Amino acid sequence: MCSLEFPDLETDVWEPFGPQGVTVVGVATGGFGEDAETLAAFLEQTNVTFLVVWDDGTYGQYAWPDALSPFPRQALVDRDGVVTYLASEHRPAELREAVEVLLD
Repeated sequence: MCSLEFPDLETDVWEPFGPQGVTVVGVATGGFGEDAETLAAFLEQTNVTFLVVWDDGTYGQYAWPDALSPFPRQALVDRDGVVTYLASEHRPAELREAVEVLLD
């Protein structure tokens, strides 16, 4: 979980684009020793309102760019289920632009 990324996802993606049909889903993997209690405290601290789910262990089955990056991964999936953006670093301006392009 990234205390920098979650608030940005809230204000830069979820709040402005949610009304246009964009859904934000955070996936907590427990990859750095987090547990459900840590997740609950984190969500209360960050005040995010988008959906956050707990991974059942399948997250590690998928290949990501720069797999050893300590940053959370971001994927943008269009209405047809096609991944149109994938990143393993927090790049808020780049993600916002990708969402805007997808909605045009």
